[in-house]
Amino acid sequence: MTVPAVRTAYEDPATRWAWRRAASFRLGVVLLSLASFVAWLYAVVLTPVWALWIWMPVLFVLIHIALQALVLVLTVNRLRRVLKVYPWQSCPGAASIAKNGTTRFTLADPEAPDRRITLKWGDWLGSGVTFWVREVKAGGVGEIWFAGDPRFLGVVAAPGPRRLLSVAQKEAVDDRTAARRRGVSPEARERARAAGARVG
Repeated sequence: MTVPAVRTAYEDPATRWAWRRAASFRLGVVLLSLASFVAWLYAVVLTPVWALWIWMPVLFVLIHIALQALVLVLTVNRLRRVLKVYPWQSCPGAASIAKNGTTRFTLADPEAPDRRITLKWGDWLGSGVTFWVREVKAGGVGEIWFAGDPRFLGVVAAPGPRRLLSVAQKEAVDDRTAARRRGVSPEARERARAAGARVG
């Protein structure tokens, strides 16, 4: 499948539809996780006191799921911001599995194509059952679409686009680290800033 010939990924109607679908799904997961707390409380009230030994571990699992869902919802706007700045690029063979079980996306440096840059995803509990870890392990992802600058941040998608995923270098999104300063042209730096990255 060829990438759409548009100036930015978000100009493509299929991309806008994929973003809306991702936003709706993530919001639905948050609402379901909140409803699960009500169900947990109901179960606690209806069971004997000794059953709290069973229900307390369940509560910790529910909290973990709710926090992960909240993180996914908070990245929805980052997805759109990146898609409004960068076009899609086809990247065959870019997805692989690292030794620690995370998914690794190896992409060319936009200003030095012979240099490769890696973006990682999936280092949290339960990530092994997600599409991007499960399918890459099974060899089901031969090509990815990428919008962004791998030196900073971007969006990965299965061709179509489907399964939008926000990826970033730590220094591009974490205030506790020093922002990237070297090896980036002023134009690339401005685009990354417009997409929401921290730039030096």
